Amino acid sequence: MRVAKLLPGKELVLAIPGKELVSRRDSRACVPAELRAASVSSTAKRRYRRSGLSDELAATLWAKLADAAGSRIIGGATAPRQDATNVNNWHWFETDLAPWAKERLEAHLVGIAAEGVPDKGWVKVTKLESCEGEASVSNRKGKRIVAYELNVKLTWKGSVDYDEVEGQLLLPYVSEDMRESGYEIKFSAKEPNDDSHKKALRYLQKRLPLIKERLQAFTDEIYAK
Repeated sequence: MRVAKLLPGKELVLAIPGKELVSRRDSRACVPAELRAASVSSTAKRRYRRSGLSDELAATLWAKLADAAGSRIIGGATAPRQDATNVNNWHWFETDLAPWAKERLEAHLVGIAAEGVPDKGWVKVTKLESCEGEASVSNRKGKRIVAYELNVKLTWKGSVDYDEVEGQLLLPYVSEDMRESGYEIKFSAKEPNDDSHKKALRYLQKRLPLIKERLQAFTDEIYAK
């Protein structure tokens, strides 16, 4: 099986077991190792010629197909099409969703506010501090695969009993492994022993059903992406 991987800076690496490793900064100049070898196997020749392609044209089409991939593409025994199209994502194709996931989590969670805080008080999630980890969607022979594992930290702030309060909303393991059982949600306060901070936590924790609802919306979106 031929493996073609597009690395940062558009470097394409083609690797075939038992063959040399081929790497070119410009993927359009890449030719599969089995086609560049001095002695091309009869099996490899038959594979391409059955499809009506010359060795040179097949190499060009594989390079074009790899060059069009977002991040990674794997070609198997099937010869490439004349138009170098990755039909129905039959070959491996992967898209990085980490920036998108951060943006969507911020949109869903920032702004969630507690209700019923007396004396014109307020408590709400004000900022997404960080979203670390990976998220991607890929296809293998037409099968769609969603994978994500994120560690999310948000800041909440407010005013309770005329005191300024703040803390964090933590989602330590947002992952496809936990989507059925529910993501872990933690609240922390900057001054955990302060009465105003304790009240703020109680007000904010009452919004837990809404937070879960927003996280479910994120999950639905990433699986539909």
